[in-house]
Amino acid sequence: MVTNHGFLQRSILSSNFNNIFWNRKLFSLFNIVQDLKNLHKLGYFHKDFHSGNILQNSDAINDNLTYVSDFGLSGQSNEQKSDDKICGVLPYIAPEVLNGEPYTLSSDIYSFGVIMTELSSGKPPFHNRKHDISLVLDICNGIRPEFGKGTPEIYKKLAYRCMSAIPNQRPTASELCDILDFWNYTFEDEYQEEEKFGYKGKEIKTVFEEANEEIPKISTIYEKNPDAIYTSRLFTFNNLPKSINSSIITSYLNEDNKD
Repeated sequence: MVTNHGFLQRSILSSNFNNIFWNRKLFSLFNIVQDLKNLHKLGYFHKDFHSGNILQNSDAINDNLTYVSDFGLSGQSNEQKSDDKICGVLPYIAPEVLNGEPYTLSSDIYSFGVIMTELSSGKPPFHNRKHDISLVLDICNGIRPEFGKGTPEIYKKLAYRCMSAIPNQRPTASELCDILDFWNYTFEDEYQEEEKFGYKGKEIKTVFEEANEEIPKISTIYEKNPDAIYTSRLFTFNNLPKSINSSIITSYLNEDNKD
């Protein structure tokens, strides 16, 4: 029985970040995207997907299962419609949604990519900025949250795919589930020679173990802008520029196409 839940923001990102290494982060991400995959298989999107809506069970030893919660805005993907009102936590909202396009399954994937940056850095996305029209314009122009020091390149590449301004360039929840499942298994000896998604198990294990050395050095002290708001709100935006990828994201996506 699960009796001790906490929001991901508190249980990993705030109170204990420097003691949580990549194997646990990857396991948490796998749990999260598995829930998202199951939701998408039913034909529903979440529509308000952010770290404040993720719960973690820390009740049992070595059992840190993570769960997606708060489905109040969820809807069927075949009933999507355009609406001038947008609801969510601004840094997690996909740029096409900011532009007034209908919410889709891939809009949830964008939010997942933002959560990936958060687990990497230990800081909320765009914590040092006002969550206003200036940030919206930057998101439309390809600005994305920062990663923590030492974050593996393969992890950045996957997160940038999720946060692409072009929805059909994003992976599906099912694909993410397969990738993160393999990454988790690479910490076990019998998977060292197995190759999937362009990498051998031992290569993946090595880059994440090397990245573990940086985690205790990452500062989780930050000054939050008083106008950085991490609760869901209603927004209306007009005449935004067409969403584009930054040169950084484009370089990662081009590299991914070469693999």
